[in-house]
Amino acid sequence: MADTHIDQYETIAYGGFAVSQILALVVGLDPELDPMIKVAATRLASETDAMKAALEKAGAIEIVTYESKADVVAAGRTLLRRLVRYAESRPNGDAIANDILQGETLTTILRRRPVKLAAALNHASTAVEKYKASLPEHATWSADLLVVRDALSSLNEGVRRARIDRHQMTPEVASARASWLRRYTATKSIIEGVLRPLDRVSMMPEIFDDLAEQQRTKPVIVDEPTQPSP
Repeated sequence: MADTHIDQYETIAYGGFAVSQILALVVGLDPELDPMIKVAATRLASETDAMKAALEKAGAIEIVTYESKADVVAAGRTLLRRLVRYAESRPNGDAIANDILQGETLTTILRRRPVKLAAALNHASTAVEKYKASLPEHATWSADLLVVRDALSSLNEGVRRARIDRHQMTPEVASARASWLRRYTATKSIIEGVLRPLDRVSMMPEIFDDLAEQQRTKPVIVDEPTQPSP
């Protein structure tokens, strides 16, 4: 089920992330189902585009999303990519890079929302300090990480406040969001149906970012049988 707390602005990030991850991680797992999987991804992409168009028509989408400050987000992603490559070049580099990425792939982290990117940069800073004996340029990396993290955190806070100020939805935006939530829920069901026979349902939080957030407090997929009435 889609998280109904996903607001109208978050739909763009969640939708784009899911589409990218479906094409990268799910296509090819069961080749006979690839056409269906690609159709599901395309339809979610179309629904996300429609959501974005409705927001643009309502006005001020650049204020409440990251479009007007894309350079700040890009700088964070570029820095993290460079750091991982540098870490991998050092002795025991694979282990260092894995710690920096908290066991996830670089591609997955770079696709996540800017709020999570800031958290990833903060963790990377901690990892650089942890492995400073193996990273001769650790001081420079630490300084760069803090500068970019702070800039991104400031941007995240500005976007958060702008969204609070503009929380009310026009009827068109509300309708588009409801349609998007239905499509997002349907896409989850389709992808789970592909993954379950392969015993790969654990991949769901890697594909749908709201599930990654829910995972800390409750199971992602509930499969308990219904208990008969006494």
